[in-house]
Amino acid sequence: MIARLSVPLMGAEGTRLGAAMQAIVTWGTSTAFRERIMATSDFPLPDDLPAFLLVNQLVYRGAARPTDLADAIQTGRSNVSKIVARLEAAGLVVRGLDPGDERGVVVVLSDEGREVGRKIVATVTADFSSALKEWPQSDMDHLERLLVKLATSLDALPGHPLTSTAGAAFST
Repeated sequence: MIARLSVPLMGAEGTRLGAAMQAIVTWGTSTAFRERIMATSDFPLPDDLPAFLLVNQLVYRGAARPTDLADAIQTGRSNVSKIVARLEAAGLVVRGLDPGDERGVVVVLSDEGREVGRKIVATVTADFSSALKEWPQSDMDHLERLLVKLATSLDALPGHPLTSTAGAAFST
């Protein structure tokens, strides 16, 4: 009975798209991976994973409302306020009026925060470059086209799930 029930529902037939995507997403969102990127990029708040996640969101969004950041890093808005306060104290972010809604507030990376963001991007880029160093450029170009196509198709679903969750806008 246990042997039959222990067969995975996805991936039992071999690594296919669904299983590969799940593995990549799980790896990329794992605490171990994130902590390694924090250490390698010399993140200035080395024991503050929520602050690291918030900075990562701002790397891709530029500016974001606290509510959107709370959803993206899976925490409450009051906790985002605490995280933003820690990042402000470290000189990494500033708050300002939302240009699209003067009653609202957005959080943006400061100049120092942008430099920290560049280090994070460089660290992740180096990781991917190392993993893909044996790939021919034509495969890299093909992978990029297909991933952008997939992201665009997913974002075309009702509610624009990628744009609203990840802050990245995809269009054809």
